[in-house]
Amino acid sequence: MKAKQQGMSMLSALCVLGVVLFFATLAVRLAPIYLDYWTLSRIITDITEESRSSDATPASVRRELSNRFITNRVESVDLKDIKISTDKKGIIIDARYEKRVPIMFNVDAVVHFDDAQFLVPRT
Repeated sequence: MKAKQQGMSMLSALCVLGVVLFFATLAVRLAPIYLDYWTLSRIITDITEESRSSDATPASVRRELSNRFITNRVESVDLKDIKISTDKKGIIIDARYEKRVPIMFNVDAVVHFDDAQFLVPRT
């Protein structure tokens, strides 16, 4: 046997524990935001598909979004962040927004969601 075998020192163990706890905190804080974003994308895709067969207006699309936000408990996205406008092609649902989440002390994480643009074509 080797005469000088040693394990991890207390300081090394505390450093590893600190890093693990930091990433666990990060995951716990950011997971709800990403889950709400994926739910929002699914809601908008469903509304886009359902509105192709009916005469949708910006007000009806906003009302449907509001109802589905309540049903699916989307809490981290505010309905005011979603812009609904019309153009020649149809109704544009623009869901570009950013969310700021406190991580610890004065450290925040800012997450940008800017790739969700959908079009409800006019019939």
